[in-house]
Amino acid sequence: MTTLICIVEGEGEVQAVRSLLHKIIGWESYVDIPRPKNANGRNNLIKEGGLEKFLQLAKTEPKCDGVLVLIDADEDCAANLAKELAARAEKLRLPFPVAVVCAKCEYEACFLASLETIRGSCDIPDDAKFEGNVEEIQGVKGWLTRQMPKGKIYRETHHQVRMTELLDPTRVRMRSRSFRRLEHAIQELINGEITVSPR
Repeated sequence: MTTLICIVEGEGEVQAVRSLLHKIIGWESYVDIPRPKNANGRNNLIKEGGLEKFLQLAKTEPKCDGVLVLIDADEDCAANLAKELAARAEKLRLPFPVAVVCAKCEYEACFLASLETIRGSCDIPDDAKFEGNVEEIQGVKGWLTRQMPKGKIYRETHHQVRMTELLDPTRVRMRSRSFRRLEHAIQELINGEITVSPR
């Protein structure tokens, strides 16, 4: 069985990423995904020595066949940020492959890409619509909050897991380049095709 260690930027992703990966690869039978490592903030991965610290923690795991780093690009260029972080990982010469995936612009963009399967649940009204490129909107969390009834707000630790469970990977794949990159990165890790990705 392949063991993948995930490093994420917040508690919401800690709770949701296993469900997301399940939708992509159906990992129960041959991929073990322990509780993801929480960086407690994006900056704790980007800052000097931050990513390196969490990769060294992964090295102490009883078993690690690969590491997936999942982080929001926010206002940065997703491709450039991923390459910069991957280059830092490569310098460590770790005994397992590492894939860095930067969501453009936020993890929550995948919810917009599958809004048809999420609306009507999670405090999102039945008639909610999003028009445009899901990867070009800044502040997706705010957009989701504005769709909710008065007094409700989008909370990662409350909404992220349920919305992830409801999303349709086929819809997200069609609308999100970041999601397609995530799928590719996971297959690279499982198949042992890489040392560090992207190059």
